[in-house]
Amino acid sequence: MQMNLPKPFLEEHGKRAVILLHAYSGSPNDVHMLCRFLEKANYTVYAPTFSGHATMDPQDILDQEVDTWFQDTQAAIDRLKNKGYKQLAVFGLSMGGIMSMGALTQKDSAIIGGGSFCSPIFQTKTNVPENFYQYAEKVLSYADVSKEKLKKKMASIEVESKKQLYEIEHFAENVSKRVSTINVPVFLAQSGKDQMIEPSTVFKTARALAQTKFTLQWYPESGHVVTVGPERKQFEKDVLAYLESLSWNEE
Repeated sequence: MQMNLPKPFLEEHGKRAVILLHAYSGSPNDVHMLCRFLEKANYTVYAPTFSGHATMDPQDILDQEVDTWFQDTQAAIDRLKNKGYKQLAVFGLSMGGIMSMGALTQKDSAIIGGGSFCSPIFQTKTNVPENFYQYAEKVLSYADVSKEKLKKKMASIEVESKKQLYEIEHFAENVSKRVSTINVPVFLAQSGKDQMIEPSTVFKTARALAQTKFTLQWYPESGHVVTVGPERKQFEKDVLAYLESLSWNEE
């Protein structure tokens, strides 16, 4: 059966550029509606695909190094800079938010803001391993594999995904140690009904941002993927209001 796989999204409009990074087992579809909303507000929006993502084989994700996803983040920033965008903001959902916050700690003068949506920057209880397992099972159910082969594959996925999630946590820990060096305004979004990470973790991130201006928006009725949740329209308006408050140099 023919599946339409998600593709990266780049829409060039105004001089203000925004990068939106997707979640661990996600794709640019995670942020597609936010892309469309910001594009209508005359922002240039780029949602790249992390290496190994948006395929029909979950193993493609597990074959990647976490550092590669940070290199993908850097490459997305460089791509927009090479296209002539002098200023940009970088956001990410969940794991994408760990990468965007990592980018904010790099002191790149082109990055004038950004933040994270439902991201475990500091260590917290998560249901990510179970979720990845379910995701893998669902994707593989579309593939033509015998039950025996599927069982074997799922057993190895369970082991490998735990190892990779440990590596993501280790990467996040390194980012969390540098959050207090961020010197641009930061936007944090957190859902009250986040079923993947402990919602209160966002307050640890906020406390670590005491040295800079930050906005923390709480969405009591939303789940982990706040970008498509019941409060999506309010969330989009909040992201836009934050972007409008940044010091864009419009010459």
